[in-house]
Amino acid sequence: MNRTTVVFLALAILLAHTLAIHQTPDGRFGAPYERAHVAYRVGRNLAFEGRATWDVQAPSAETYPSPLWVGLGALAVELEIPPTTLSQVLGILCALCTVGVVAQFSSNRLAGLVAPVLIATSGSACASAASGTEAPLAMLLVASAFLAFERGWRGLFASSSIALLLTRPEGAFLVSCFLLLEICDRPREEGPRRSLAGALALVFGAGIAFLCLRRGFTGSFSSPFDAELLRFDAERWNLGFHYVWSFVIASGSGALFVLPVGFLLRGRLPPSGRRALALFTCWTLVVALAGGDRQPFWNVLAPALPLLFLGIQESITAWIDRNPRQAPLAWLLLSVTTVASFLVSKVPGNLGPLPLEGFLRAWMEPDSVLSRAFEHPLGRLGLLSEIREVERLRSAGIFLRDQVSADATIGTFWPGAIGYLSRKQVVDLLGRTPSADRGGQGRPWEGAAKVDLVGALSSPTNYLVLEAGVGERPSASELFHEWLRRYDTVGDVPERFHALLESLQRYELVSVPVPERSSRPDVPSSQPFLLLRERSLGLAPRLELSRSGSEVEILAHHRGHAQVVDLELRLVDSGGRSWNMRPTGAWTPANSVDARIDLLLYDTGPSSILLARTALPRGMEAATLTARLHTPGIAADSTLATVATASLELQR
Repeated sequence: MNRTTVVFLALAILLAHTLAIHQTPDGRFGAPYERAHVAYRVGRNLAFEGRATWDVQAPSAETYPSPLWVGLGALAVELEIPPTTLSQVLGILCALCTVGVVAQFSSNRLAGLVAPVLIATSGSACASAASGTEAPLAMLLVASAFLAFERGWRGLFASSSIALLLTRPEGAFLVSCFLLLEICDRPREEGPRRSLAGALALVFGAGIAFLCLRRGFTGSFSSPFDAELLRFDAERWNLGFHYVWSFVIASGSGALFVLPVGFLLRGRLPPSGRRALALFTCWTLVVALAGGDRQPFWNVLAPALPLLFLGIQESITAWIDRNPRQAPLAWLLLSVTTVASFLVSKVPGNLGPLPLEGFLRAWMEPDSVLSRAFEHPLGRLGLLSEIREVERLRSAGIFLRDQVSADATIGTFWPGAIGYLSRKQVVDLLGRTPSADRGGQGRPWEGAAKVDLVGALSSPTNYLVLEAGVGERPSASELFHEWLRRYDTVGDVPERFHALLESLQRYELVSVPVPERSSRPDVPSSQPFLLLRERSLGLAPRLELSRSGSEVEILAHHRGHAQVVDLELRLVDSGGRSWNMRPTGAWTPANSVDARIDLLLYDTGPSSILLARTALPRGMEAATLTARLHTPGIAADSTLATVATASLELQR
């Protein structure tokens, strides 16, 4: 098999791999990551309002870590192309081009195709390709800059490095590492190559110009990423190193990192592999010091993967050249790594007769440090979770856009998709997107941001997004405990929990109908979405009970947006005994059964909705009838579950 065939095979594998893993449970191609939607909103504001800010009324601040990706969002608006489509198509093309760039190293040997094959089989590289984020572009720019550095191509090196500075904040540290390599370890294997001093001077000049532009735009030379990175935080560093270690042990290909390290320690790693390893270590160290990342499949490490794989390629080449008889062992190790990478990209399950599901689930389980900080499991399960949550948040954004008032304020831990699609004022409770009432520089997106959650919830917001997940819902109390564990600087202690509940007393818990998916807003979802709504808005439904002979009617008056409720009817006699009405109309001793479930309330205007009509059981003409609307999917006795109540005293 010749090199050209292998390269085309690697391209086909990468494309198929990407399309296979970025799917919704029903087989559709998934939407971009939640964070990518932040760039789309900022880019839209740049195109329409001329301001690259999250909130056009807020002071200028750096909201998204990639100015180039924000510019892409603005370009998509100008070209009238959905930025979701443009970013994903461009990302896949960048990933394919990266394979072509990496194939230029060791172009006269079949062993020189190890790196392209590793990229094509890497779940991280393929997941980033369809993520809608800037990661695949950064991956291409890193590979191009390193190729230009090795070959002495000044123009390509300068253009790739300058673009990298605008694409990812880690790019500045990588360019500094290039400078050190130019001084201490310039490529000389094929004779003296021309100096890149002029190109590096141009890159650093561009970097200084970017700093001045940032200073004029935001009032600060440092970005939120840089400011956080320079702050001493042992807890963040510990989290970051756990994040990197999870990549090494759970990505499939990350474990091969020990191969170039071992050859380096023994003095047998070729110079180009040594430089690739140094650059990869630089990027990884910055990621670790920044505290890792919430995005699935180690997305923030994806740009540095070509460097890692080139170091592995050089190690295998040196291994085969030094010990030709051990070539089968080297290829076997590469084959095992490839299989492991595909297993990471697989939804955990048995492989034919092999009972692998339990092993794969245990392999993808994050350790206690990562699970406390980030929402997603590792590998494919984390990607599936992200795709489901994004689709859910996009549907919620459409509901909020169409159903709530234009001046409504929405607070959330997941501002991207909701902010982009709702076009409302969306407040990030973790402070990463400065808004009109929360000026100043935002927090970095990397790491696990923690805030004074009680203080953050004290600011005026009309709605709070309670959760983003799908599936079985915990109680409201369990969710609030999770908020404190994951987001609060104090943590989940009793005093803090009571303070949080106190700050939430001005809200009522509501369940609203959202589309099944954002591309089909006319098809309702089988699972409503939970929101906390400010009571002062006066949008809660009102119940009315009326009796006519032995029958009672339960009516609802509603002047707000669409809302889903369950109806509980309870009779309590003079002796204190109680009965609940079943959906069939029969009365049974009280056991928290509902009379009607999943009732859709809509704006009734001056009229009302008949929720139920029931005949009173014999012997209960003198009792108290209580009707209660409560939020579906939440235990009836949970905090904030009650939507409305009304009682009627029945007399003989």
